[in-house]
Amino acid sequence: MSSQGVGVPLQQDVSRIGRPAPDLADYPVREYVTSMARELARMARWDGDEALAGALEAASTMASAPAK
Repeated sequence: MSSQGVGVPLQQDVSRIGRPAPDLADYPVREYVTSMARELARMARWDGDEALAGALEAASTMASAPAK
């Protein structure tokens, strides 16, 4: 697990260990979060937790929007 804090760019975290930072354009993070949040929302709804499902759907919507 990374020691990276919220809002800390990955490049700073990786460079501390002496390796070049990856090109973040190669990692579809927002697409992954969108898909995972949708799936987790389905699971929460199946389990009867509508509040959690709604929060996960909101996260999916947020992740599917362009980064600011």
